Amino acid sequence: MAVTIEELDAAAVASRLDELAQLLLDAHASGMALGLQAPLSRDGARAAYADAAAGLAAGERVLLVARDGDELVGAVQIDRSETGNGRHRGELRRLVVRTDRRGAGVGSALMTAAVEHARGMELRLLWLSTHEGTHADRFYEQLGWTRVGVIPDWAVLPNGDLAGNAFYFLRLANID
Repeated sequence: MAVTIEELDAAAVASRLDELAQLLLDAHASGMALGLQAPLSRDGARAAYADAAAGLAAGERVLLVARDGDELVGAVQIDRSETGNGRHRGELRRLVVRTDRRGAGVGSALMTAAVEHARGMELRLLWLSTHEGTHADRFYEQLGWTRVGVIPDWAVLPNGDLAGNAFYFLRLANID
């Protein structure tokens, strides 16, 4: 598998909306909430990426995708903080990898690219959250992210259960 990571602009998101939506539907079906309420419909998943595309136009969000040939097999977003004193930090959101590609390095490739892209955006700190006790929770630790702690009952899972979220950060090299 030769995965290529690329940044999508708003027009590219619009042209690949169905494929992006399928990534969210696939992740939601495997128990990942990704900030989206259940049940997640195709229209809801499309709307989530259409909303993300609106942020791309403003230059406050980056959407990276992983391609294997012409197929989308994963995606991740970087959102710059909107607060005046927080413009140096960004949140990594909605890391998704197609179920049949998990464990093959797609997520690691997306995270590596996201960190490098964040450095190019002159961000100094990244943060993210994920459901505690999951493979994703362990995945971030393996990539060198620092776990801050867990907030219980943070999110509602697609099955309706409450889940605690683990919060992580990664300091990027200082930018002169």
